[in-house]
Amino acid sequence: MASRKNKKPSIPFRLNVLFFAVFILFSILILRLGYVQIVEGDTYEEDVNETASTSASRVDAPRGIIYDRNGTELVDNNLILTLTYTNQRSYEDEERLQTAEELAELIEFDEEETDRDSMPERNLQDYWLLTRENEAEELVSEKEEERLMENDKDPYEVQLDRITDEQLNDISDEELEVVAIWSEMISGYYDSPQRVKRDLTEGEATAISARLDELEGVDVTRDFRRDYQYTQAFQSLYGKVGSIPEETVTEFLAKGYQRSDEVGQSFLEEYYEDTLRGKKGTVSGEDDDAEETNNGSRGNDLVLSIDMDLQQEVQTILDNQMGQSEGSFPNDQQAYVTAIDPNTGEILAMNGYDDQLGNVTNTYEMGSTIKPATGMIGLQEEVITEDTKINDSPFSLPNSPTISSSHDIGRVNVVEAIQESSNVFMSEIAMRLMDYELGDNGFNNEKVNEAYATMRDYYHQFGLGVETSVDLPSEATGLNAGRREPGSLLFFSFGQLDTYTPLQLAQYSATIASDGKRMEPHLVKEIREPNRNTDEMGAVLHQFEPEMLNRVNIDKKNFDIAQEGMYDVVNTELGTADSYFTDVNMEIAGKTGTAQRSVRRESDNEVIEVNNQTFIAYGPYEDPEIAIAVVVPNTYKSEDGGRTGIANSIAADTMQAYVNLKEERPGAGSSEDEAEGENEEDGGNAEDSG
Repeated sequence: MASRKNKKPSIPFRLNVLFFAVFILFSILILRLGYVQIVEGDTYEEDVNETASTSASRVDAPRGIIYDRNGTELVDNNLILTLTYTNQRSYEDEERLQTAEELAELIEFDEEETDRDSMPERNLQDYWLLTRENEAEELVSEKEEERLMENDKDPYEVQLDRITDEQLNDISDEELEVVAIWSEMISGYYDSPQRVKRDLTEGEATAISARLDELEGVDVTRDFRRDYQYTQAFQSLYGKVGSIPEETVTEFLAKGYQRSDEVGQSFLEEYYEDTLRGKKGTVSGEDDDAEETNNGSRGNDLVLSIDMDLQQEVQTILDNQMGQSEGSFPNDQQAYVTAIDPNTGEILAMNGYDDQLGNVTNTYEMGSTIKPATGMIGLQEEVITEDTKINDSPFSLPNSPTISSSHDIGRVNVVEAIQESSNVFMSEIAMRLMDYELGDNGFNNEKVNEAYATMRDYYHQFGLGVETSVDLPSEATGLNAGRREPGSLLFFSFGQLDTYTPLQLAQYSATIASDGKRMEPHLVKEIREPNRNTDEMGAVLHQFEPEMLNRVNIDKKNFDIAQEGMYDVVNTELGTADSYFTDVNMEIAGKTGTAQRSVRRESDNEVIEVNNQTFIAYGPYEDPEIAIAVVVPNTYKSEDGGRTGIANSIAADTMQAYVNLKEERPGAGSSEDEAEGENEEDGGNAEDSG
């Protein structure tokens, strides 16, 4: 009995050990939870947000729609499915290659994308090294590799240099598709979806979706492709949409873009990127059971100032006139037409024969279309008067080519000089500006420089040689030939020195039409909210008001004189373009132009003399609604078989096309025309009712 009393129980001791162990475990767990929540909470929250952001990127939103001034849809979006690949740092090269091989069995690339010659050589080399390990090891021995690394040289780069063309040709045609897919997969950024193939077929999308669990990093996402209408008439100026250019990635990331996003890369798409960009939707839930919680929204829509009916008509005119002018060009045929509303600066049409962009990017000597401005300069600077008469006959300055007009015109005043296109009269203005008379022994260089500066200053006020401020991301301003010898100043006075763009010439034409108000040209009239019914435009968010850039420092009476000369160009027997406008049902003022220059003929590499044919016009004469510029560069001279008057014919046809459309579409003209139309509908004309 005594021994049993002295024996300590063993069960309570074991329980105490167990309780202590549990206490320690719980203490560790609590400390760990506290560490995760307090110390690393922000980090995990960022990871969650990043994951959510990645999920949201799966739901791209369409860009805004683009309409013309009459509500005609020009650019829309087509819903497509896109194969994306999100590269992770943890993926091995072999895993990526295996994924590419499996995708090659599920999708097809265009022949251009799998063409061996068009593939970057570096991609082929990288693929060869990855798939020919034994041969790759033979390119650099272990000892050489150690030596290269000791000298801070990369053995991999040496391997690349030693791959022969014969070895690259060992890559089979079947492998080329794998190379193309693999190249797209690795061309993106880590943790950001990279488009591998857009516009999947239904079969491709179904096959890939069925194997998403097996294909690490692969997904099929909703995407949109721009659908450009009227591509022949306006394609170039829409611009294009594509991947973010490498040099602007940081800028776009700061604005909330993802690296895989597509952006406007040129012209209207680029200039109005912030407006056209859609707002992305979001996705919630697990990848296997994702539920779309926000569809996002389409970007805002643009309403252009362009009249697509007129744009198409002018394009047809260019096609017809170029068809009639075959053999008139030593190299490629070129022609440009820009039409502007002189009251608002709205660009009504901007056409080019195979190249609309040349209106803002190409520059030319514009010839005698500059003479109305030169005449006004002479009047404003008081070196001539309206009654000044000058005898038009050939002459020359020392060390300068002979100055002459197309024929000896005789004695003319400034109006007649514009009407009959007198080079001699304009040269006389230039000589008087530099205080020189024929027969003088020498020139005052200071006066010569002042004359150059004076003429350029006035030309700039008209928009020649300066930015037009058009709403496009880039435009040429022309070539300023500087201050040369005195003889060049004379050629400058009739448009054969500095170069200008067709758009600058159109702005100049519109500035004359508006008595000196240089309006800012623009291609977009309005920004509108997106409407679910794309057949109807949404509410106006912003309307671009007409903006006057400057008023030319020339008196109204001097504009009247130059305009009279331009009227006579197309409406009198002595005018240089009278015969071209007899069938145009509008009272028009205009000016012809021809600039002689040299070009190298591509067929035989010979340098030959050619002409730039140009024309400016506006109408109606008393109350202008439209001003145009036509430029047809580098045509053969008439004696060499070139067709004369191409620019004149294009201008006449363009003005008549404008008249026809205005008559066909009630209310298409000015607000005054619309008011008159409404009065006629309400009760007939005033004569009938009175």
